[in-house]
Amino acid sequence: MNPTATLFDADAASYTGTVEVIGVIFRAEDDGYAVLEVQETESGEGFALVGPVAHLGAGDRAEVSGEWQTHNRYGRQLRAQGALPLDPADREGQVAYLTSLRHIGPARAERLVDELGEGVLQTIAADPQRAFASLRGVSANQAAAATESWHASRAVRDLHVQLAPHGLAHLAAPIHARYAERSMTILHEDPYRLTEIDGVGFARADKIALAADVPPESSRRAQAAAVYALVEAEQQGNSYLPLEELTGRTARLIGVAPDPEVLVEARGLTEDEGRIYRELTRESEIAVAATLMRRTAAPPHLDHDPGENPGARLTDEQWAAVRGAFSARISVLTGGPGVGKTECTKEIVAEAEAADATIALCAPTGRAARRMEEATGHEAKTIHRLLEWRPGSEPTYRPGHPLPASLVIVDESSMLNLRLAEVLLGGLAETTHIVFVGDADQLPPIGAGKPFEDLIDSGAAPAVRLTQIFRQAARSMITTAAHEINQGRLPHFEPAEDQDRDFFFIDRPSPERALETVVEVVAERAPKSFGVDPIRDVQVLAPMYRGAVGIDALNERLQKRLNADGKRALNDRFRIGDRLIQTRNSHELGLMNGSIVFLRRDEPEEEAIVVDTDDGGSLVIPYGETATLRLAYAISVHKAQGCEVPVVVGVCHRSHSRMLTRPLLYTAITRARKSCVLVGDRAALGTAVQRDDGGGRHSGLAERLRARPGATTTGPVAGAR
Repeated sequence: MNPTATLFDADAASYTGTVEVIGVIFRAEDDGYAVLEVQETESGEGFALVGPVAHLGAGDRAEVSGEWQTHNRYGRQLRAQGALPLDPADREGQVAYLTSLRHIGPARAERLVDELGEGVLQTIAADPQRAFASLRGVSANQAAAATESWHASRAVRDLHVQLAPHGLAHLAAPIHARYAERSMTILHEDPYRLTEIDGVGFARADKIALAADVPPESSRRAQAAAVYALVEAEQQGNSYLPLEELTGRTARLIGVAPDPEVLVEARGLTEDEGRIYRELTRESEIAVAATLMRRTAAPPHLDHDPGENPGARLTDEQWAAVRGAFSARISVLTGGPGVGKTECTKEIVAEAEAADATIALCAPTGRAARRMEEATGHEAKTIHRLLEWRPGSEPTYRPGHPLPASLVIVDESSMLNLRLAEVLLGGLAETTHIVFVGDADQLPPIGAGKPFEDLIDSGAAPAVRLTQIFRQAARSMITTAAHEINQGRLPHFEPAEDQDRDFFFIDRPSPERALETVVEVVAERAPKSFGVDPIRDVQVLAPMYRGAVGIDALNERLQKRLNADGKRALNDRFRIGDRLIQTRNSHELGLMNGSIVFLRRDEPEEEAIVVDTDDGGSLVIPYGETATLRLAYAISVHKAQGCEVPVVVGVCHRSHSRMLTRPLLYTAITRARKSCVLVGDRAALGTAVQRDDGGGRHSGLAERLRARPGATTTGPVAGAR
């Protein structure tokens, strides 16, 4: 501890010393911020440590430095500027540290400490393979795995040293997980690559680069910013950026106006008539356009004519969609809720079976595929499962080795981004008939492009828009409200004659009261009124994560209200019984991005958790695969695409006004099967209904498709909009 600034010096502004973490008061998973209860090892005095210290946990020792500050509510605390983890000095800490290694549970960790004494960590460091292999009952493979885990933990600590001055120590583990032994080289020689890590934006990587003497005016810096800006634009849905827009975004990142010609020369970027693409994205767009153009220009391959509409069950516009599935290799079926898309799909399947066609049904998400299978009685898979596509490898079914199917129906096609569309089309034979089914008015997909919308707008393939709302569907206020919103009109909240009251609005202009009301509806009103389980059958949807009534605040309050008695699990991240969502595709586990699971138990000895899936099954998830799980009492509307739940509680509040759009509101309420309750204020509702937000993405696909000889420019769709 520095002699001029102690805990007892009321005038001291700064502090450096060694502390032990007593407990975690708050930890933010995304930005490394945490509030810790710590104790100075020299004096035993306790205080709060705040700042980028989320990499520390209870029992950890660290050398910290920072500035004293006084919080209006919490009093005096140390705002950390650096927090370097130290090896544990006592037996309890050493056991805890060793327990974190693979195949070294608490019992083996205690034996190691007992046998090797106080210098256990130094002894292991000298020859970890020998130390672990000396344990009775540890196999050679287990010793090797423990050794690898040991080296990884030490490498992470080395990264802590390098990252701490930049306030990024909490990212040491994810950086090492991605780059392994190359981590330190990348950190020093190519720091802009760190933007590939979640939580490292351009500003943080740029800070490291500038500290490593990258000149502020260098082409390297400007080009790195341009690449980052384009990646960010793709995450916002764009396939490209006009050069002028890319230049502006780059200037905002680096603080100076860059030379546009320098930006175009950045590695991985390419120019196409003033449009700047990432090379891989442009190749995907060209590939999708080319395969669609070849297929739409070719005559039908299926030798089957459904004939004239028998008129018993389907309308003429529905029958047009059935005929289109067999008269063209590419066809589109779209329409809102309650217009009979499912009945159409079932009839197409029946006609294909009558023709002895080989049929495959698929959707972008597991939940959508499951609903498709339940509705049609025919097996349906996710697109990834259909093509046998696992991360890091090519799909089994790909160009040159296509899926043996003569007819493929793709549900929830509005969720297809450019890359997924490319892989799907590349995995199907040129002779395969493909029917794209979806609601073109829902939110566009997550990721670059909007292939479903572009295919319709281009007029390159026959498309049918169903418009007639069937009598049974019209009984639902949700259905009529969805169509009113889609037409730019405020929905009615009073039922018409013969309508079921299943759509509600609760006016709560105050964010705090809106939050309280959402919690009350989920915990009390919905279970009493609709007979549902508040954890398993109710989904809260909101546009934004931050704010008083954002997803993060909602999850915190809902967990406390619905699952306060659940036993803490996974280092206090969750509680047993929590509703969770998977935020990345994991084909090894069979969990797709957006999958909902429920935490059943935590098994520290097995280094795994057990979850219940929303289809009634169960799954064991190793600790190492749990980083992509989040609380899911409340989720974003984008994450809810393709799903259907008994009760939706949607947040439509003015504090989220910049995110409110007609497609977002429309998508949110159409996720509800039994009832939908909107909580917010009428001004925000009006904003959402009026803001169409159409055409907001930069995509060149529709233009490429219109270049096909014979294609129209108006995108004709059978059935009035």
